[in-house]
Amino acid sequence: MLDSEQHHYCLNLIEVNKKQPVTANQPILNHQGVLLLAQGSPLDEKRSHILLQHKLLKPLEHCVGIAESMDAQRLFDYVNKFARNLPGLYAVTNNEGYQKSLRLACLFYEKFPLLRQNLTVLALRAKHIYFQGIFSALAGIAIARKLNLSVQEIQATFIAGLFHDVGFLYLPPELREKDQGFSAAEWKALQAHPLIAQRFLDMVPALPKDIGQAIVDHHERIDGTGYPRHLFGDKISLVSQIIAATDTIIYNHSRYVDYGAHAHTMLLLALKLSDNIYFESVYDAASILFKEAALPTDAIQQLPSAQNLLARQKNLRSQFGLAKQLAYQLVAQLNSPFTRSISAAMGRLAISVVRSGILQPEQEEWLEHFNEHNNTGAVALIEISVMQDQIYDQLIHLKNLMERLLESLDNQHEHFERFSSSLQTIDLQDIALV
Repeated sequence: MLDSEQHHYCLNLIEVNKKQPVTANQPILNHQGVLLLAQGSPLDEKRSHILLQHKLLKPLEHCVGIAESMDAQRLFDYVNKFARNLPGLYAVTNNEGYQKSLRLACLFYEKFPLLRQNLTVLALRAKHIYFQGIFSALAGIAIARKLNLSVQEIQATFIAGLFHDVGFLYLPPELREKDQGFSAAEWKALQAHPLIAQRFLDMVPALPKDIGQAIVDHHERIDGTGYPRHLFGDKISLVSQIIAATDTIIYNHSRYVDYGAHAHTMLLLALKLSDNIYFESVYDAASILFKEAALPTDAIQQLPSAQNLLARQKNLRSQFGLAKQLAYQLVAQLNSPFTRSISAAMGRLAISVVRSGILQPEQEEWLEHFNEHNNTGAVALIEISVMQDQIYDQLIHLKNLMERLLESLDNQHEHFERFSSSLQTIDLQDIALV
């Protein structure tokens, strides 16, 4: 791990020590062999700040232990408790076959003390990311079982799901609290989190290397629009694609959680709009899981505002036009590794825009005359809302790709100022929410 990454992880351990004792399980030496902390010493704030001033001989994770770290039984019990609060997932986890796979995966996890330590730090210092990891591990096993993967592949999927965002423990904490308005430097740091996670997984003794590989690739997409390496489908592993799908599901679940049981239906619709960025087998398996859950019987209590959706539709249509114009110019006039990804992202966005109906005057007219007191069009209103969310996400992603391309250009490039000016006209801040 890099010194800066070790620094942030040490700061997290300082906070963990205030709740659960963190102790040196071996002498901690600097790179010159000088003793900094004796075996058995607590990692309190004073001692930790001494460590922060030195380059250590061994990674800090190898030198400390946390009292009452998360063992297999506690993890198994917690994962099942978590599933019971998610009707859609509980429907596919509450059976003997799934429970057997889950228990074996938890026992596999327990073999690796560094994983126990790291997951405990996640649970205490980054609860949101910890919950996302639990969700991803739960859903990942379900998808892996639908694909008839081996026991080893299911276990790899479980570990990759739990730890796919662990890289955030090694980054400034404000990055994991932020969800929009990133600067170029912040985006660069943010997109490094899979690489950081892989570095951590690779230093876990005897842990299969394909787990770290799955984690580093979980933001890659088969059309090359992902990161950090913009890989295409034939270079991406199946397990990483499973984690990619669960990551999308998690993100949209947090977006629609207030809709209760109806969130499950909305998640399926959101997944359908991403059907061309995952392996077909993974998409099909994930879709089947959604269909196995019982449909909600109660009415949706709070609908999106038709007037807000109308205003958002007009804004999305306008920003789509600006993004499309710039994307076509960049692809036509520049020769860069990014242009292929921009072309693919633009093509996917165009398909989603057509599917959504935001270019159709009839949909605009329907929203204009929608009766808020008549629930007959409630499902259509929800569908429009979900589609707009997905188009917004894709616009954000396309704009990020175009920003990365312009960053790679010399600012003396003949078209740099014109392209930069066009990019600034794409303003997505006001259409994040309805």
